[in-house]
Amino acid sequence: MSTSPMKTKGRGALRGLTLGATAIMLATVGFGSAPASAGTGTVAYGCRIFSTNFDYNAKVTMKGPAKRSVGDTVKITADFSALPGVSPVAVDSWKTTGKFVASGAQKTSVSASGPKKTGPVKAKAKIPIGKLTGKLRLKKAGKVTLTTGAIKITATALGSSVAMTCTPKKNKPLPKLLKLTVKR
Repeated sequence: MSTSPMKTKGRGALRGLTLGATAIMLATVGFGSAPASAGTGTVAYGCRIFSTNFDYNAKVTMKGPAKRSVGDTVKITADFSALPGVSPVAVDSWKTTGKFVASGAQKTSVSASGPKKTGPVKAKAKIPIGKLTGKLRLKKAGKVTLTTGAIKITATALGSSVAMTCTPKKNKPLPKLLKLTVKR
């Protein structure tokens, strides 16, 4: 069975296109490099604004770098789901700060913060928290596990600043959101 020259050229072009696309994809992804570490879980928080207590079951995704060695300072980010709609008035702006907690080969807490965000967010609407970022200096080789600790949302409404504090519930286990292996 013979193949026409036109079909052969078409297959060659298709093969070339496929190889080129694969090369671009591998260059973009970083062939051979380890992916960044990430983990997702739900952190059960008990929160307080004025004398009102409320629950916040935050879905959190925590990320860290793929390569880490003793002596490195690494950036850790945690992306939080929105806070329940508890504000009785519209919120004009807010900023979130908090702590990440490391255990395992290295036990420490890391200060974290997010950018100031602006609304307005309508009364009783969810407040987007978003990403908090902190930096961890790696001091020991071994396995380090991170999770989130307490967070504080400072909101401005009607010209006044109000703080909402959220702490992990003691009767609920904290998820191990990020596991890092630190090399010497």
